[in-house]
Amino acid sequence: MQDVKTKSAGVGKSSIDERNTDMDDMDLLDRIHQDALRVLEEVGVRVESQRVRQIFEDTGLAAYDEESRHLHILSPLIEQALSTATKRDQYWISENSFGIGGTAPFVYDDETRDLVPPTFEHLKKIATIANEADVVNFMARGVLMKGEEVKVMDTIIEHCDKPIYAAVLSEKGIARAKEIVDTRGKMTIQFSIINSPLNLINSMMDAFFSCVEKNIPIYVSTMPMAGLSAPYSMSGLLTLTHAEGLFGVALTQLINPGVTVVHAGLPSIANIQKNYAVDLGMISHNVANLLQEKINRKLGLPSIQTACTTSQDHPGPRAEQDGINGFAIMKKYGFHHMRHCFGFLRELISFSIAKLERHIELCRETTPAQAPDFTIEPYDPEGFDCIARNSSNPNYMRDDHTLRNTGKAFKE
Repeated sequence: MQDVKTKSAGVGKSSIDERNTDMDDMDLLDRIHQDALRVLEEVGVRVESQRVRQIFEDTGLAAYDEESRHLHILSPLIEQALSTATKRDQYWISENSFGIGGTAPFVYDDETRDLVPPTFEHLKKIATIANEADVVNFMARGVLMKGEEVKVMDTIIEHCDKPIYAAVLSEKGIARAKEIVDTRGKMTIQFSIINSPLNLINSMMDAFFSCVEKNIPIYVSTMPMAGLSAPYSMSGLLTLTHAEGLFGVALTQLINPGVTVVHAGLPSIANIQKNYAVDLGMISHNVANLLQEKINRKLGLPSIQTACTTSQDHPGPRAEQDGINGFAIMKKYGFHHMRHCFGFLRELISFSIAKLERHIELCRETTPAQAPDFTIEPYDPEGFDCIARNSSNPNYMRDDHTLRNTGKAFKE
């Protein structure tokens, strides 16, 4: 592997600089972007929605394969979508912003260590802490409150003046989101419209179209897992993540050109030694999300990814070190904004308020000089072939590419 030096401004030279840690490696970033365009053209996205098919086909730059049920999108259409999408410098969350994000179905009881159902008192406390913490620049709900879209949004904005993300699917929720956007602003609605790999979730489309048509800012989230629903290599994982993110950007721009859309590709890694559970505490997880952010920066897109969290069940020294590693890497190399940075525990299943408060302190204290040593894996020329081979079927667990790379990729 060729050694390159970092280009991080204002950071002193250290041992990390002697390894392949160039986050602005234009060749790597360009190859991933070009491979993602190729995925959309040659592999396509499985689409059942006639409405979505029609809006793409009407451009003359996309075609639907009735046999495979995949929609194939030509690169000029993606370029057109990128030209109308709101640019990063027009978005209301600044560079280098850490946030809460995520939706845990349980709250971790910091006294009993039990998992308990979240309440609005929990949500109120999370929002209040987020509002008062200088290092928290935005928040989403943090915990899951089923069937309470309007009350969740109202509770958050009552106690937090910062930019927020919310999730809405109901007509009442969408209507309230529109009111908040028009009066308060600084709110983006999150949608997960892709089930990795490359499957459009048809049930999301009515709410998605409604929000985009109402000019409500959108973020399009996708979370492929290397080894489970994506190739088991860094560039292969990012290629699939980016392709799915670009599909979402293109769809929003075809529905309503100029509507604000955030690329929320969240590359993740299945820990093969832990029964393929997502491992959010790996250094490689932070690096993958930072590289995705760098690709989006080159395109001028607002960009939210996931970093600085842990794979631990409980708060403690290991969870703290995972957080420090993430904070230091992000501070050293710069980013747009990252979610899941404070209160979450293993697999985002639970949210600890004590961890939220402690990791706010850690974020303040951590410096770029604490960034751990790591190596960026070189471009994987087999990544695209692996994606093409699996298409919209999650067969990566059994793919030879995964087997060959086990123990070689994502070691850090």
